[in-house]
Amino acid sequence: MTLPRIADIRVRAVDAPLDPPLRNSLNTIGRAPLVIVDLRTADGAAGTAYVFPYTPAALGPTAALARSLGAGLVGKPLAPATLWREMHDAGRILGTEGLVQIALSALDMAMWDALAVTAGLPLCELLGAEARPVPIYASLRGWGASMLAEEAGRAVATLGARWIKFKVGQKRLEDDLDTVRAVRAAVGDEVGILVDYNQALDLPEAERRGRALEAEGVRWLEEPLPAQDDAGLAELARRLTLPVQGGENWWGPASMQRALSAGAVDLCMPDAMKIGGVTGWQRAAAIAAAHRVPMSSHIFVEASVHLLNATPTAHLLEHLDVAGPLLAEPLQVKDGMALVPDRPGMGLLWDEAALAKHAVDV
Repeated sequence: MTLPRIADIRVRAVDAPLDPPLRNSLNTIGRAPLVIVDLRTADGAAGTAYVFPYTPAALGPTAALARSLGAGLVGKPLAPATLWREMHDAGRILGTEGLVQIALSALDMAMWDALAVTAGLPLCELLGAEARPVPIYASLRGWGASMLAEEAGRAVATLGARWIKFKVGQKRLEDDLDTVRAVRAAVGDEVGILVDYNQALDLPEAERRGRALEAEGVRWLEEPLPAQDDAGLAELARRLTLPVQGGENWWGPASMQRALSAGAVDLCMPDAMKIGGVTGWQRAAAIAAAHRVPMSSHIFVEASVHLLNATPTAHLLEHLDVAGPLLAEPLQVKDGMALVPDRPGMGLLWDEAALAKHAVDV
């Protein structure tokens, strides 16, 4: 296949309500600010992708970076891996973490989407993997025992979820344990329970709570310590038999390599936006395979269903859908499995009326 050239890149921003809001021990996230990259090739193929910079304050800067960096790609062959390397090489002095990485990942994912559309293949097939259903864990948005128990029961009933994850980190360990017990009562003994501390603990408290949660049958302890504390996380992982999970806040494959080399986690879950898009994910998947670490995903369900199919140590897809209300056809889940759309590329089809309603001029 002769690679087409990139003819045009358009960057849009939307700020839609996140309904229901996402609650944790630190804050409540009530909005879904997204930056959308639309790429068109000289032969008319279109690719699209989005990133989620978490706060409306980051929409303008992220969109500006994507627009400026994207302008430098126009006229070049649609070769995502080559352009990823060139963009990261060009950013060595500035640095390629934070919003720079987010913008680069948006461009990378849009390029891969366009390349798969050009080939007439779902993205996972372009990456050499068969399009198979991927097991999900339902990532809950609520906070506290009663709210989470109700939401967990609904996720099992409507999605067929066999795994449930929720946020903990209340001031008293007893309240976290009450939450776990309430969710367990709502979902039964056959559903795996996963918990996420959002980096809220110190090492002694993480060990104390980890041992208590293990006794309740919890199956992973996510981000108990600050994400970059590789030494502390490694020590915690040595002390606990409950697996330590992490990775959504790794910036690029090099950050992941450092963490796995340190033994900071037993399980990993990179974020497509922060790890470097499709190209960064492929490098991350190779690192996870080399360390024999099971690899799950963090949000970005539409990309993740493809990426996990091409991941040697694939584990679970996080089902936390931030873009679904803006799509004509959100990702489908049946019997606890995410289904690969039967369309070329990632399968993203925007609801243009919804985008227009929530558009932000940046």
